[in-house]
Amino acid sequence: MATTISRRTLTAGLTGTVLTAGLAGCGLGGGSGDQGGSSGSGGSGAPGVECEVPEENLDDSEIDRASGLEGEIRFATQNLKTDFGEFFTGLISSFEEANPGVTITWEDTPQADDFDSRMVTDAQTCVMADVINVPGPTIAALSQANLLMDLDTKAPGIGERFIPGVWEASVFGKDRIHTALPWYWSPSVITYNRDLMEKAGLDPDAPPTTFEEQYEMAMEIADVAGGDYFAIWGNTEWSFVDTWLNHGAQVLDEAGENFVFADDPFVVDWLTKLREVYEAGGIPKDSVTGAPNPGQQYNEGTLVFGTQNASFLRNVKNNAPDLYPVTDVSAPLHTGDSISYSGQYVAVSVTTQNAPLALAWADYVTTAENQLAWSKDPGVVIFPATPESLDDPFFTEQDESDPLGKARLVAAEQVPMAAVNAASFLITGQIQTAILEAIQLAITGGSDPQEALSSAQETANSLLEKTRS
Repeated sequence: MATTISRRTLTAGLTGTVLTAGLAGCGLGGGSGDQGGSSGSGGSGAPGVECEVPEENLDDSEIDRASGLEGEIRFATQNLKTDFGEFFTGLISSFEEANPGVTITWEDTPQADDFDSRMVTDAQTCVMADVINVPGPTIAALSQANLLMDLDTKAPGIGERFIPGVWEASVFGKDRIHTALPWYWSPSVITYNRDLMEKAGLDPDAPPTTFEEQYEMAMEIADVAGGDYFAIWGNTEWSFVDTWLNHGAQVLDEAGENFVFADDPFVVDWLTKLREVYEAGGIPKDSVTGAPNPGQQYNEGTLVFGTQNASFLRNVKNNAPDLYPVTDVSAPLHTGDSISYSGQYVAVSVTTQNAPLALAWADYVTTAENQLAWSKDPGVVIFPATPESLDDPFFTEQDESDPLGKARLVAAEQVPMAAVNAASFLITGQIQTAILEAIQLAITGGSDPQEALSSAQETANSLLEKTRS
């Protein structure tokens, strides 16, 4: 299921600049083709595809998505049908009943490593679904090749319901246009074992609020535990980007053209402290290069801090019921007044042959009402990208004595602080792997933290430069 440059310098304009620089050459072609007509006022341009694009998809006109809907479109998601088939089948039925003569065909693809490459091929060969659900990096790459609908032109005002800091910065198109609607996400939280906190001489009612505080606690835990239990998990694959961004680290330079994280004091200090915790015995030795999920270790009762994903609590409840009552939740580690949004999006293909229906369905799926309805599904712990949904008693009147209930309360308080950062979209694939391997090498003592970060930065910039060539 469905995640900054410095919080001090991020602007929506910079986000657009970064994506243009970093993703324009992601193997998507496009931008120079002449199929389908002229460019609209939004600046989306004509995509380089193997089919004719309807003129109305590219011109300056708004598309009427409120009346006269008919025909069939395809809706593509990733890895949702197994657990949420009943919810989405019901959602589709409700839409079809309200619009006689309309058919929504739902296609769900199991999670796979080649998902992005298949999306690229599908888009270029015009077999991509009319409406797609994919994460930010995929949306950004498709947008740079003009393969998604310009929502500012075709559906003006559609973004008014979303978290301002998310909508304003979700400008994936080359000319800072909106090409996707924010959907579901999971704000980070801190999960921890109260009994182990007390055993280590710490106050379970005073959890850490910043990484610095967590580090100090981790060192105390390592000293008291003596290897019988541990403080934090060693594999940072799921957390290092958000940790950097939530603490205001500068990941990209002011122009958004190069990585500079190795020069940021917080990043260097963060890695140095992780190494100290590892050397003190506060991190399981085999966890640094192991699985990114600390669930098994936590469920064994030998890890104080669990994962930052609230969905983790369902795993504890189902697989370690004795630990669930002593598991507590607090706000994510951060400084400043914003947290990183790494979520899922819904977008419309620019090659759709039924733009009114495709836009209407994308609109319907992401309304505040329907985002709230899915958040209430008992099989998921997600949060809407629509602030209006958070006023519902489901988020305001949860039982704080229940870890899942408290997680919803805590995370709901963070949602209005969410902000998109372009660096999140660039630290993927080979770039993420290069940085993660350097982090792991430094934590285990195989390299000096500063040297490891500098080497990773050099590699990351080299990879970023290749995307521009």
